[in-house]
Amino acid sequence: MTEFWEGLGRGARTSLIAGLIAIVLGTAALAWWLLRADYQVLFSDLKPQDAAAMSAELDKLKIPYRFDEAQGALLVDKAQVLPTRLKLMGQDMPLQGAVGFELFNNTDFGMTEFAQKINYQRALQGELTRTILSLSEIRDVRVHLALPEQGLFKQAQSRPKAAITITLRDGQYLRPEQVNGIQRLVAAATPGMTAQDVTVVDRQGVALSRSSEESADAGAAAAGSGRLELKKDTEAQLARKAAAVLDRAFGPGQALASVDVTLNMDQVRITTEDVIPAASRTADSRGVIVKERESVRDGGQPPLDAARAGSAGGASTQREVDYQVGRRVEQVVSQAGSVRRIQVVAVVRQPLDAGQEDKLRRLLAAAVGASTERGDTVVVQSMQALLPVNANADGAAAQQQDEAPLSPGQAVQPVPSVASHAVPKGRGIDIDLPLPVQAAAAVVLCLVVALFAVSAARANRKAPSAMPAGLSDAERQAALRKLQQWMHADGAGHAARPMEGQQT
Repeated sequence: MTEFWEGLGRGARTSLIAGLIAIVLGTAALAWWLLRADYQVLFSDLKPQDAAAMSAELDKLKIPYRFDEAQGALLVDKAQVLPTRLKLMGQDMPLQGAVGFELFNNTDFGMTEFAQKINYQRALQGELTRTILSLSEIRDVRVHLALPEQGLFKQAQSRPKAAITITLRDGQYLRPEQVNGIQRLVAAATPGMTAQDVTVVDRQGVALSRSSEESADAGAAAAGSGRLELKKDTEAQLARKAAAVLDRAFGPGQALASVDVTLNMDQVRITTEDVIPAASRTADSRGVIVKERESVRDGGQPPLDAARAGSAGGASTQREVDYQVGRRVEQVVSQAGSVRRIQVVAVVRQPLDAGQEDKLRRLLAAAVGASTERGDTVVVQSMQALLPVNANADGAAAQQQDEAPLSPGQAVQPVPSVASHAVPKGRGIDIDLPLPVQAAAAVVLCLVVALFAVSAARANRKAPSAMPAGLSDAERQAALRKLQQWMHADGAGHAARPMEGQQT
């Protein structure tokens, strides 16, 4: 070995030493990695008091552990997670800062009644705390119960109440349905308590639950909104039925229908009670005989002999019969939301006569389920009948005048004034301008016409062969007719007065 070491050079010796050191370090690292403990989470999100109680119990069991402050979790070896968890859960430790009904596992028979009541209240509060903490949005909760004092000869004058303080996780919130569920949960677990007796607040002291008045108002508002939604849905469904019939009859977009429904939101309860006679062979039977008594008064004669003898000898007979009859009770409950009245309005573009309107009215009534006995109304109207007669005649005449062509020798009729031809309301703009403004507008209009004439003359002089020397009669008539229509549509009646009586 010495000869081998001495036979090596300086570099070979350094390499050999470095290789041995690397082998030793690698072996040690591999052994540490194989033998090290793999710590897993035993319990997470622990409160300080819960972590202290569990740490003390792990020290008693001599189980190595670690505590992660960031997550608030206890870590133990992976192989001991499940056994350790079962052991700790079987120790009846006061987890989550509260004790439950395990408080009565070791009952002391020498405990007073007052102490027993306090322990029961503590156990009930602890169980409610654990149940509410099962919600994923809640990080911490405290439950306080105010139970009235009761005794053998003393009844509580007030109802039990509860106050709950909730701390939510970051970015989480409770919906109103969840708050109502917590109230009902606590009320169901406490005898004599209602959901309105439970007050829920958050960490900032803001009340999450509603008082009885607010709950009543919210219930009334919800009922009102529900009725409105039911009315809207019913009207929309009937309107779709009526629109489908009109579209098939007149074509899409040629008719429209509107439906108004009045609903009966009252709940009616009717109870009927009848007496059922028993079936018997005799016609005068009134039921089943349950007791019959007959007595005969006579001077010393037996009752049976007196009854056989009849009324002879001045005997009096009295008979009492009790019947048993049957009874039938029928209860009919009418649910809210029945239809009280339906009103349908249909408007059609094309004109309809009386017979067509009557047929269409019956058709719509059958489509939406309208009934005349109930007082329903179905109105069918043509759009042509809704417009005024004068407006229709004026519009048709104006359209025919616009569409009819003028002959070259025909003179253009003078423009009527505003006083002689009234513009229908909504079809023109009638602007009452002061006289100076009207004069200025007339001057500007004359200047514009003059400039147009000068520019046309210059263009004719520059290009005599390209266009004619002036406008033809038909072009002048068309231009004047357009100017008249523009002035009539814009309501320029004041500017049209100087042109009355003028002809082309």
